[in-house]
Amino acid sequence: MSTGRKLVSDVRSTHKLLSTDSLITDRAILSEIRNNSLLLIKRETNLRKLWATDTLFTTIPCLEMCEVPLSECCDYVDECTIARSREKIPRISEGNYQYVIQGVYSINALGGKGKKLKEISVNRYVNLLKLPIIKNEAYFWITNGYLYVNNPLLQAVRFVAFFEEDVHNDILYPECGCGKEYSLEDICINPLDKEFPCPGYLEQQVLQLTSQKLLSTYFNIKTDMTEDGVDGQAPNSKATS
Repeated sequence: MSTGRKLVSDVRSTHKLLSTDSLITDRAILSEIRNNSLLLIKRETNLRKLWATDTLFTTIPCLEMCEVPLSECCDYVDECTIARSREKIPRISEGNYQYVIQGVYSINALGGKGKKLKEISVNRYVNLLKLPIIKNEAYFWITNGYLYVNNPLLQAVRFVAFFEEDVHNDILYPECGCGKEYSLEDICINPLDKEFPCPGYLEQQVLQLTSQKLLSTYFNIKTDMTEDGVDGQAPNSKATS
């Protein structure tokens, strides 16, 4: 899997205009790469592809939870309590039917992956509470940017999802005492040097879309990309600032 810096370099090398213009920062190019990769990846996940891969998904190894009343996330009035993540979670990509979440797991005594929780909507969970017999199942749902689970005693979970924005270090590398250690290199790595979550077979399409967008935005050039990534504009075409 390529790093963000490698993809930015590939975009700049495609066109001399992009490689010589210092006003187009690496971060601006990386942002456009992210936007286009999200577009293509959503298309694939809607077709039920890529769900089993580890190239897209980011793991939050120990997301700390706290006990809250159920009424915090819905209009249902009851004395029962649930657990909520202490921090808001980064924005998760959404498909046609659900969030792109690979799994939410309880954490066992050794800090490893435990039981997998079932995804449910808060309204459906409230309906289950109204039934005379409640199944002893572990559920989770997302409301107002927080992760909720129906077990109020759960202190932390392992969360694996495809995020549309960067996961902050304080969430990705928690000081929770779960036994996992992180190096200074992991924590201080430049975002451009991180592996970029995009499957290899989509990279070329992402680079072409990014190049087209940047040229049309910064230079007002309409491009007709060929299969090898070279624009098909006429030789005497001039760029305008």
